[in-house]
Amino acid sequence: MEENKIKRRVNPSTFWPPAILSLIMLLVGTFFPEQFGVAVGYAMSWVTTYFGWFYALGTTLLIVFCIWLCTSKYGKIRFGGKDAKPEMSFWKWFSIVLTSGMAAGICYWCVAEPVTFFMSPPSFNGMEGGSAAAAEASLRYVLMHWTLHPYAVYVTAGVGIAFMYWNCRKPFSIASCLYPLFGERVIGKMRYWINALCVLCIVIGLGTTLGLGIDQMTVGFEYITGIQADPNVVALVVCLGFASIAILAACTGLHKGISMISSLNMYLFIFLLVYAFAFSGETMFILNNTVTGIGQYLQNVVGQAFYLEPAYQTGWVNGWTVFYWAWWIAFAPLIGLFQVKLSKGRTVREYIVVNMFAPCIFIGLWMGVFGSSSIAMELAGNTNITDTMATLGSSVAFFAYIENLPLSGIIMPLGVIAIIFSIVTQTEAEILTIADVCVATDEELAKSDNFAPPHIKIFWGLMMSLIAFVLLYSGGLSAVQTASIVMGLPMLMLLLIMAVATIKGFRNYKEYDKTLAPGEDYD
Repeated sequence: MEENKIKRRVNPSTFWPPAILSLIMLLVGTFFPEQFGVAVGYAMSWVTTYFGWFYALGTTLLIVFCIWLCTSKYGKIRFGGKDAKPEMSFWKWFSIVLTSGMAAGICYWCVAEPVTFFMSPPSFNGMEGGSAAAAEASLRYVLMHWTLHPYAVYVTAGVGIAFMYWNCRKPFSIASCLYPLFGERVIGKMRYWINALCVLCIVIGLGTTLGLGIDQMTVGFEYITGIQADPNVVALVVCLGFASIAILAACTGLHKGISMISSLNMYLFIFLLVYAFAFSGETMFILNNTVTGIGQYLQNVVGQAFYLEPAYQTGWVNGWTVFYWAWWIAFAPLIGLFQVKLSKGRTVREYIVVNMFAPCIFIGLWMGVFGSSSIAMELAGNTNITDTMATLGSSVAFFAYIENLPLSGIIMPLGVIAIIFSIVTQTEAEILTIADVCVATDEELAKSDNFAPPHIKIFWGLMMSLIAFVLLYSGGLSAVQTASIVMGLPMLMLLLIMAVATIKGFRNYKEYDKTLAPGEDYD
C-alpha cells in the first residue's frame, strides 16, 4: 500500500524525462566519451560564438533587477503575509544559503584561480605573468566570477517564486513565478515540463561540481598521505561517501541534517579564514591586496562584464567568465526553489540582502585572504603552490597552500572536512529540491520541509554522484562542463522572463497577494 502511495505521488512528467536523459548521458559518457565530448564541444562553440553577448548582457541586467527590487517600496513585502514569522535564525539561514550555493567551488578555486590569473593573466590585459601588475589584478577577475553576477542569478530565480508561493498561494513550482505573465496556463501541466528541464540542467551542473570535488579529494588523498592507491578506487569510495552523507541529510529534512551540517561548515569556514589571515605571515599584503582587488572590481565591473574580446579572440572570456555564468545559471532555478523554503517570514529586502549581498561580502573576504596570501607566497619566492599545480593540477592547490601555514598537520584535516561538508551541503540541498519537484504538487505537502519519498532522494543522489564519477574517469568531465554552457542558454532566457514576471507581480501585489485583507497593505 505504501509503495502504491509513493508511486501515485511521483509526477511522471517531471521525474521521467530528466531521469531517462541523465541515464542516457551516463551511458554515452561511459562508452563513447570522445564522441560525446566532440558533440557537446561543437554545441558550446556555437553558443559562445553567437550568444556570449547574451550571457554578458543578461546576467548584468539581473544585477540591476535585484538592486532595484531591494531598494524599491516592494522590499517591505513579507513572504507569508505581514504577520508571518521566520522559521530559522539569520545565522542558520545565511549558513544554508552560502554552503548550498557555492561552498564546494570556493574551496576548490580559492587558491587555484587567483594563482592561475597571477601566473597566467589573460593576454588581452597586456600584463606579464608573475608580475606585480598581474598580482594586483588577479582578484578583480576572481570577484567577477564569484560575487554579484552569480548571486543575482540565484536571487532572480527565487524571489518571484517565493512571493507567488507564500503570498499568492500558487504551487511549489518554478513555473509559478510566471503566473503574472501567463496566468493559469503555468499552473497546469506546463509547470511539470519546466520543472523537468530545470532538473536536467542541475543534474548536469551538479555533475560538474561533484566531479571537481571528487577529483580534489582523490588527488588530495595521494598528495596528503603519499599513498599510491588506485585513483579509480579512491574516487569511487569518495563518490559513494559523498552520496551517502548527502542522501542521509536530505532524508532528515531542511531543519535537521541540512541545517546542522551547514552551520558546522560555516564555523569551519570562519576558523580557516581567520587562521589564514592571522598566521599566513602576509597580513598586510592580504589587507592591501584585498581592498585593491575589490576596488578594481567595483571600478571595472560594467566594462569587465561586457568585455568579450571581439578582436583578441583568445578564448579566455568564454573559457572562464562565460563558463562560470552558465554554470551558475544551470543551477539557478532549483537553487532559487530551495531558497524559497528558507524565506517564510522574511521581507523581500531581507531575502536579497541575505541571498545576495551577504554571500558576496563573505566570498570577497574568503577569496581575498586565500588568494592574496597565496600570491604573496609566490612573490616571496615560495613556489610550492605553482610547482604542485604544474605537477598535479589545480585540485591540490588548496592543500599545497595549507602546507605553508603553521601547524599544517592540524589544519590540513580541518581543510579536508570543510571540503567534504561543502560538497555534501550543496549536494543534499539539490537532492532535497529535485526530489520535492518530482512529486505531485500538493499545497500542504509542499509546506513541509521533508515530504518527498526517500526513494526519490536516493535515486537522484546516486544518479548525480555516479554521473560525476563515470564522466570524470571516462574523460567526459570537460564535456559536462561544456554542457553547462549549452544548458545555461535556455535557463538564462527563462530567468529573464522570470524577472519580468516578478516585476509585474510586485507592481500588482495587492491583486495577487492572498494574505492581505481588502484595503490592507504592508507597513
